[in-house]
Amino acid sequence: MAWLSHQLRRQNPHSLYLTFATLLMALTLVIDLLFHQNEISPWLAWALLLACLAGGLAAFVFGRRTPRWIGVAGVLLFIGAQSYFLSLADDPQSVVSSIQQMPVVAFYLGWFVRPRLAVPLVIVSLAAFGAVMANNPQLSPAGAVGTPVAAHGVLGLLFCYSVGFYLWRRQLRVAAIDPLTGVCNRRGFMERLESRLRRLSPQRGGFCLVVVDFDDFKRLNDAHGHAAGDAALIATVESWRDEVRAGDVVGRIGGDEFVLLLFGVDAAEGRAVVTRLQQKSASAWSWGIAEAVPGDSADELLARADRALYEQKHLKRGELRG
Repeated sequence: MAWLSHQLRRQNPHSLYLTFATLLMALTLVIDLLFHQNEISPWLAWALLLACLAGGLAAFVFGRRTPRWIGVAGVLLFIGAQSYFLSLADDPQSVVSSIQQMPVVAFYLGWFVRPRLAVPLVIVSLAAFGAVMANNPQLSPAGAVGTPVAAHGVLGLLFCYSVGFYLWRRQLRVAAIDPLTGVCNRRGFMERLESRLRRLSPQRGGFCLVVVDFDDFKRLNDAHGHAAGDAALIATVESWRDEVRAGDVVGRIGGDEFVLLLFGVDAAEGRAVVTRLQQKSASAWSWGIAEAVPGDSADELLARADRALYEQKHLKRGELRG
């Protein structure tokens, strides 16, 4: 049991799904070999069984390091094998079994394979399955299986792909959102910043990065508790949301450290936006701004904005002492 517990801790959803999906396919092949061997090619069934066992074992051994190409290779093998079984005009049992297995692979494509590869694979599978089912008399309106079963299989494939895709998108959103304020967390913000820097050009328009740090936030927490500090952060972010445009991005990269991406503005225009945000905010905060230029990296842009922030904080401390 200790060994199994250790192995399970090494897994992630991708490796576990591959492991159990291939085991499911292997079990269906074992059942076919035991009870359906007169209707199918034994050598093909054995070859597919060995491929399923090898793929499942590889996914379990690699764990969270399982490469995506193993799953994609399995999908291609599945499309080829199921196209063959769906074409069997004298074997309704194999046809029905193949239709029942479509959702397993469709869900995998939706959740674990990125759309730029998953969508072509779904289209290929629909084209291949549709072609063989249309030519199989078992799936004709008067056939032993019937056209409705084929239609249900295609709809099930599309439904499971859509559910998998939705869960993948939701997972990305949860991983990129700060649970307290609902804005981007550090990871989500940096991904957006790096993406925008890669596409930065005069034709697309520039943008500014603003770094925000709340004034005396530790004193607020110490005097009134963390709940009061959390409430101040939430209220401030809500006030920002009312003022920034829909395309601008707000992120939280630390306890009381926030960042804003203001698109389509230069430094002077960005300062005007920040001034307006400060006027609407009930909490005091300092800020630094940096305008992106071609060739900037995310770290360089953040460093410039940080320097401007610390200069403002230094000036504030000087004013207080004076």
